[in-house]
Amino acid sequence: MISPTNTISPEWQNENVLRAYPVADDAPAASLVPAWLIADLRVTCSDEYDVVYLSSVYVSPTLLSVGISGLRGTNPPVGLLTKTVTRDELEPFRTYSMDSLSPAASGAISFGEVPAWAEPVKLSFTPDAHGNVPSTIVQSAIVRVKTPGVTKIVDPYHGTEATGIVDLSGNSEFRTSLHPSIPNTIVVTLSDMYRDLTTSVCDAVPSFGTCGETPVKSINGVTPTLEPTEVGGATVPAGVIFINFR
Repeated sequence: MISPTNTISPEWQNENVLRAYPVADDAPAASLVPAWLIADLRVTCSDEYDVVYLSSVYVSPTLLSVGISGLRGTNPPVGLLTKTVTRDELEPFRTYSMDSLSPAASGAISFGEVPAWAEPVKLSFTPDAHGNVPSTIVQSAIVRVKTPGVTKIVDPYHGTEATGIVDLSGNSEFRTSLHPSIPNTIVVTLSDMYRDLTTSVCDAVPSFGTCGETPVKSINGVTPTLEPTEVGGATVPAGVIFINFR
């Protein structure tokens, strides 16, 4: 247990090290997560994540490590946060900033005191086919915020940040234009040659080696359309990626 001199809320953390917090007490994984492991947790993430859960736990004679992931609808899980500390450096009940795996996530964690009898632990939790996870984090530990729009554009080669008026230009592989009916939307369109490589053969026989090389594979996880699609009352041709600047 801890004393009031080394934490702001000793009663809260003392209670948490007696249960599987931050995993809900009735969650299937509650009996697997060491009760002493996490004394406090705060996750701030996008409100697009329907579920935030403890995805990994690793305890060895030298390390403590945890991972936090999120689910958005039927999309694959996204790693949000992680924190690893050495057992030698660990200060029980100290608040540590977590390392972000997603630009829309931040967090802080306090570990409990590792008992002398603690055995190595290696746990990994993933959603089932229906999107259910056994290690859902309690809602009181999560702060959901509106997903911000594009806040900056950075040149990845020189590390410089664009300011003022930004002009996106295309080349032989793709073109850019304003969408005619959806406000604040820039359309990135693959050139006819690359669009044909991407869609024509793939639509008929989607197998490895027949789809060519797409010059822009995805932007923020959004991939080019494979067939004409109705969006905002307009027909979107195949091979298009939408970027919405808000």
